[in-house]
Amino acid sequence: MASKYRVHHSRMPRERQGRATFAVAIVDHGTSEQLREAIEWYRAHLNHNLFVVTVGEAPLEEWDDVSFIVFATWATLGEKINAVANECMANYFLITRSDLYLVRFDGQRLFAKGTSRIAWASVVANSHKEIVPSLRIPHMEGDRIEADSDFPLLDEERGVRTLYPLLGLGLYDRAVFQRLRGFDEHIESSYYQLLDWGLRAALMGHRVISTSALLMQFIERESVIEDRSEKRGYLRCYTKALSYKKKRDGTIELKKPKRAFFDRSVWKDEVKPRLRWQVKEDFPSLVASWKQEEEQ
Repeated sequence: MASKYRVHHSRMPRERQGRATFAVAIVDHGTSEQLREAIEWYRAHLNHNLFVVTVGEAPLEEWDDVSFIVFATWATLGEKINAVANECMANYFLITRSDLYLVRFDGQRLFAKGTSRIAWASVVANSHKEIVPSLRIPHMEGDRIEADSDFPLLDEERGVRTLYPLLGLGLYDRAVFQRLRGFDEHIESSYYQLLDWGLRAALMGHRVISTSALLMQFIERESVIEDRSEKRGYLRCYTKALSYKKKRDGTIELKKPKRAFFDRSVWKDEVKPRLRWQVKEDFPSLVASWKQEEEQ
C-alpha cells in the first residue's frame, strides 16, 4: 500500500529514463555491506531502471542513479513486490535480494518472443552452490492445500512449470501481474501470499515457468526453507482457491469451501463479484492437469 512507503526516484536525466523494457529490484535482506556490494554489482552489470527496497533509512546520497522504495516499518514480501510493480514503469521487473548473487541472466531466452508466462521463476542455489528444490507443485493433502517441492531440470531449454517463484525470486510480466492485482496484502505470511498468487494465476490460465536461464545463489545460507506457518489472513488463500467447481460443460460455478477454510470477507468482496468471472479451472482439475503434464 502506497501509504506505507515513500519513493526516492533516481536523479537520472529524464530523457535517459523513458519506459524501460525491464527493471531490477534489489530487496534488502542482508547486511549493509551486502547491500552496498549488490548495488555496485548491478550498477556495473545490469543497470536497468534499478530499484532498492528497504525499511527505515536508505543511503540515498551515495547512488543518485538508483531509486529507493523505503518502507517506514516492517512489510510483507508481497507488499514490497507490489510496490516495485506500482513504481517501476517497466514491461518486466526482476526481483532479487541483497544476500544473493545473480549467477545467470540469459536475456535472449528470458525475453524470447512466443513464450506465454506471467513470470520466470529463478533456479536457486545455496551457499555451497547446490541447487535447492525450487519447483512448487499444487497438491491436496486431506483438506489442506500443499505446494509440493521438487528439483528443477537444468537442461530443459524452455523451462518447467511451477506454481510460484521460490521466495518471490523471478522475472515478472508487469502488466499481467497488475491485472491479477498482485499479492494479497491482507495475508501476513509470505508463503501464503505466494501460494495465493500462484493459485490465482494458475486457475485463471496463466503459467509460471522455472528456467535455468535465471539462476541466483545465496551468499551465506546453506538451507533455503519457507516459513509455512499459518499467519493472519491465510484463510483468504483457501477461500480464493477452493470456491469453484468446474461443471461437465466446462463452466465454473461457485461453491463455498468448508467452514474451517472460509473467509467471509474475501468471499464477499473478491470471489463473488470479480474472481468467479476470471477463473477457468477449479482446484481438483488444476491438480489433475498438472499431473498429466508432468507425465508427458
